[in-house]
Amino acid sequence: MKINFGCGFKKREGFVNVDKSPGYEPDLVHDLSQTPWPFEDSSCEEAIFEFSMEQIGFKPDDLMRVLKELYRVTSNDAITRIWFFHPRHDQFFNNPMNVHRLSVEFFHLLSVSRNLELIPTGVHDNLFGLELGVNFELTLARPHLSHDFKAEFDAGRLTEQDLFRRMRFENNICHAVQIELRTIKDQAN
Repeated sequence: MKINFGCGFKKREGFVNVDKSPGYEPDLVHDLSQTPWPFEDSSCEEAIFEFSMEQIGFKPDDLMRVLKELYRVTSNDAITRIWFFHPRHDQFFNNPMNVHRLSVEFFHLLSVSRNLELIPTGVHDNLFGLELGVNFELTLARPHLSHDFKAEFDAGRLTEQDLFRRMRFENNICHAVQIELRTIKDQAN
């Protein structure tokens, strides 16, 4: 099964399109902040959150429940594609529905192997993979730059290192980020 979570009007052929608003006429009306989700364990081999994960629920616990449920319903080696607004861009700031600040660094912390690497370093404030009982490998992280910065980068006037350094502190450089996660489960799951 393939699931398009928080589909809005962007329904996808071949996917179960899920949204909490019946006005979008999804295949399934369900508020993703309410768990458990109406899907069997390990039944989903591909999932999509297109500018929806940052809008689910209102509290950090809501996002944590979503990640635990995503792990539960995805099968081993399932791919989850997520697009989210960069938290330092006006598109994130100007929409009050965007309640979760997502980042590439956050998604790296959903990997158990990454968590285990961090423990000996003493840098282990938020080992989300271990804390939540999930294990996702980040396989793709692609920033979508704002027009002016994309032109500067494409022209070679900005290096990738400069770009990523500036994205940490300056607004409106990157408007969105696309990531892919691979679900890792033991054979017993």
